Order: sequence, then C-alpha cells, then structure tokens
Amino acid sequence: MLRLVASSNVSARNAVFTLALAFAAAWPVAASEIHPNLDATAILDQQRQLRVEVEQRSGRYKDLPAAERETLLREQDKVFALLRDRSAVTDLPEADRIVVFNSLESISAIANRAPEEKLVCERTRKIGSNRTETVCMTAAERRARREADAKALGDRNAACLKSGPDCM
Repeated sequence: MLRLVASSNVSARNAVFTLALAFAAAWPVAASEIHPNLDATAILDQQRQLRVEVEQRSGRYKDLPAAERETLLREQDKVFALLRDRSAVTDLPEADRIVVFNSLESISAIANRAPEEKLVCERTRKIGSNRTETVCMTAAERRARREADAKALGDRNAACLKSGPDCM
C-alpha cells in the first residue's frame, strides 16, 4: 500500500493530483474511466500545446529565460518518453509514475513562475524498515527541512565539543 506524506500548506491542486496518483497505484482503472489527471493522452496533448508556445516564445513565455526554457523542454522530453504508447499514467511502473509527476511539477513551476511551490515526491525507506513510502514536499519545505537538519546537526556537534569525548 502506498503511504503519502504531504505537508498542510501544499496547494489543493497538488494534493489532489498526488492523491490521484496514490489511488491509481492501488486500484486498476478501465481505459474508459481514466481520471483526466491520469490520462496520458490528455497530458501529452497539453504538453504539446505548451511546447509550441514555449518554442515560439509567444504569450506568457516570450520572456522566459533560456535556462528555464531548456529545463522545461528537458522535463517535457521525460514525460513524452515515459508516456509514449500509454493510455494512462497508471500503466507505468511506480518509479516512472513518480518521475512523470515530478517532471510535470517542474514544468508547472516554470510555467507559473512559482519554483517554491513545486511539489517533489520521492520513495524513501525509514531507518530499520524495508517498507517504502512516498514523501512529497514543496521545494520551500525541502529547503527549510535541510536548513533545520543542518542547524540541529551543528547544535549537536557544538554540544558534543563542550561535553568532551564521551558525547553521543
């Protein structure tokens, strides 16, 4: 069973899509009943339309920096490669579903110029367990967690330096 961990300030859109991916992992879906967020054809069509606008540098993408444009196109290439000849995201192995989700989140963050809202999911194992879980956090949450972990490690090291060689 897939366990999804997400923080409370994740946008509703991201949470709904993430939950749809989680439920898709647990239940097979008939081709006629594919949820729009999991429909590979719909996703590919949307990405093709976006690519045309980005490559033509038209509309809201006319001022998109070159580095962001290349990143967006690279992420789209991943999506195109993984969803080619698929009818639904659920047809992919779980690891590839996470790659597609993360790529779509990266594309969305670039398109919406909101990199801190990008939701990133990864499969992790808790220490001492062989069970994996999917953990999703926004880029801002990941950064804050890294900073808090680094501070806690620094505080622990400082305390050990004061207490002597028996610190652990």
